[in-house]
Amino acid sequence: MPDSAAHGATPPQPLSGIRVIELAHWMAGPAAGGVLQDWGAEVIKVEPEGGEPMRHIWGSMGANPDAPNGAFVSANRGKKSIELDVRSDEGRDTLHALLDDADVLLTNLRPGALSRLGLSPEEVAERHPRLVYCSLTAYGWGGPDQDKAGYDLASFFGRTGIAHEITTQGTPPAALLQGLGDTFSAMTAVAGTLAALLEREHTGKGRLVEASLMRTGMWALAGELGVQAMGGHPKPPKPRDKSSMPMYNSYRTKDDRWFYLVGVQAGRQLPKVLAAIGRPELMEDERFNSARAIAKNRAEFIPILDEAFAAKTLAEWDEIFTEHDVFWAPVQTPAEVVDDPQARAVGAWIRIEELDAESVDSPIRFDRIARSSAPRPPRSGEQTEEILGRLRAED
Repeated sequence: MPDSAAHGATPPQPLSGIRVIELAHWMAGPAAGGVLQDWGAEVIKVEPEGGEPMRHIWGSMGANPDAPNGAFVSANRGKKSIELDVRSDEGRDTLHALLDDADVLLTNLRPGALSRLGLSPEEVAERHPRLVYCSLTAYGWGGPDQDKAGYDLASFFGRTGIAHEITTQGTPPAALLQGLGDTFSAMTAVAGTLAALLEREHTGKGRLVEASLMRTGMWALAGELGVQAMGGHPKPPKPRDKSSMPMYNSYRTKDDRWFYLVGVQAGRQLPKVLAAIGRPELMEDERFNSARAIAKNRAEFIPILDEAFAAKTLAEWDEIFTEHDVFWAPVQTPAEVVDDPQARAVGAWIRIEELDAESVDSPIRFDRIARSSAPRPPRSGEQTEEILGRLRAED
């Protein structure tokens, strides 16, 4: 197939021609809209006067208020913004006019709020039967907690068991980094939306697509939750010096850096690791010559690895591990991730026009689409007149 980019033409993106109306705020909903925009959809962001709250959170969190809001940029680059008061009759009429010519309504308002606005899935479907209605909530539609507020720390990490299962035994749960559950849930919502759009090609009808932080978190922990449901008893990890999987553990280097050994098949990786640390003779020691043996004798084996790894720097181990084909990865700082050559090579970064800054690109690449930059996020209401003018012209 010819590469149109090579001939100077801009090839169409996979979602070119799809129009999305985004009635969402904070992170999960806008991040889903951001992926759809990255893949070519026109995303019109409906905001209250002055803009949605995520625009203003950066300074209140103690960051430089003049610095670009990286989280907002990643979720909203390239969109169009219109300010509407959807609580008013006029605002809702304008919203419905937008939906008349849209393919997707994406919202993370709570079910009760949508019903009060006359924007429940049933009401919207009656007026716009071809519309795909994507609802991304904390706890889903139905049940006693349908309208309970929930950010990802609560709904994705806490409620689902994830925080419990990733917290080392005997230590309190950490104040986990915000936004991880939001982005996982956003991609879940995107997948459901695309499936419904594909179905509409055959049926001519849209449908409700529902995603939630809770369901996404449970799916992320499906292995452990399945063990529990089938009669087992999954447990949080033990402290690293008592881990039953010494070959799948963290270790510290001479320059106070941490890395992970990832010898999932411990028996296969054990000879390589012992050769790397200069202790191949331990393969003859019955305490350490198999995965079962090192698990049983971990109290003796982990200190051997600790002592060995503490003798050299991370850079030195990088060379040694490469030589011996040891499976491992460094625990990198955000600054190191920015400069990671592998991330650069696979197109993980994209330059944001007019901001002289970079943002993490959506995690899927499509061939024959050259993409090195993206438009900046819109100012709140920046395209209001343009969009209203288009609606008037269509009347």
